[in-house]
Amino acid sequence: MQRYLSYIGMFIGVVLLQIFLIDNISLGIYFHPLIYVAFIILLPLDMLPVWVVLLSATLGLTMDMMTGMCGLNVIAATATGFARMAIIGFTSGLNTGVDDTIPALYRLPQKNLLTYIILMVLMHSIIYFVMESLSMAHMFHTLLRIVVSDVVCVVIVWYIVKLFVEKILNK
Repeated sequence: MQRYLSYIGMFIGVVLLQIFLIDNISLGIYFHPLIYVAFIILLPLDMLPVWVVLLSATLGLTMDMMTGMCGLNVIAATATGFARMAIIGFTSGLNTGVDDTIPALYRLPQKNLLTYIILMVLMHSIIYFVMESLSMAHMFHTLLRIVVSDVVCVVIVWYIVKLFVEKILNK
């Protein structure tokens, strides 16, 4: 029960952090990290894929309702949740065992965990920013937004993973 409450708290925390802090930081048009993807990254590895996709869609729908984006977050979050198992398989291979339920610093090698975070953030932001621009004429602008936003997002998500796993789940 405590595990579920922790995930509910993280869901609410990343949504509020994204909406009230990250979205209100104005450092230019290229800076728009989408840190709410940390929720999808931290879902248990043994969770059924259908639940991962449903929770990802719920996260995207919540973000769309709170920001008025009309489906961008739902599309990006659902696609990221759908591809999550393939990305986990690619980054960790056979390193995950039966007890490896949380993508944590002590369960996955640091390199694999960082690669997993980078690929998840990259996939989410590529879908989000390409769907937002919907134009090949602005491809350089879109690529620059993806790179700048992803660098910042990976750093923030890394610290969210570190905080959530080491401080909250391992009490």
